[in-house]
Amino acid sequence: AIGLVAMALAAGVLSQLLPLAERHPDRIAAWLSERAGRPVAFDRVETAWTRRGPLLRLDRLRVGSGAQAVLVGDAEMLISQYAGLLPGRSFTELRLRGLDLTLEHHPDGRWSVRGLPGQQQPGADPFDTLSGLGELQVIGGKLAIVAPDLGIDARLPRVDLRLRVDGARVRSGLRAWIRAGHAPVVAVLDFDRKRGDGRAWFAARR
Repeated sequence: AIGLVAMALAAGVLSQLLPLAERHPDRIAAWLSERAGRPVAFDRVETAWTRRGPLLRLDRLRVGSGAQAVLVGDAEMLISQYAGLLPGRSFTELRLRGLDLTLEHHPDGRWSVRGLPGQQQPGADPFDTLSGLGELQVIGGKLAIVAPDLGIDARLPRVDLRLRVDGARVRSGLRAWIRAGHAPVVAVLDFDRKRGDGRAWFAARR
């Protein structure tokens, strides 16, 4: 009970101090850089308080420095102060909206994903770039599934994605709508990106 009261008091104080954080974007950038393990910069920050914790709206977010910098674009960073205390949960969540993703199947059996920030650079690994910022969420994105050898060429107009990178292990949950007003397709993936194998579960009504 004492712990809950202390957390509630801390949350109340933090919510009052959030407007002050907007006046010191350099400190926010330094904190994000420490978490990401590489320089983080942005053009502007706005703050808001949610039931789950502080929310930072970052304009033109960039990760890295010089020619290796990755332009993430406009993003939101949720500091999930309560969920972050639970085992296996991330303290921060990076939210990206409206990404246009492509899942492609190659003749040798490999699957690849295009459209994540950082893939424009040769040899870049977007998972390494984004993993230090916590759980990645894609909200209101689009997904194309291209597998010519399997006879698949599908376009999903809306997908919501959650993705966590823990070293070589990648875990992801996805909900995709084929048409508005219909039940979504639900998918869960757990795979090793070094070995390239793993498991996937799919569920769909009709």
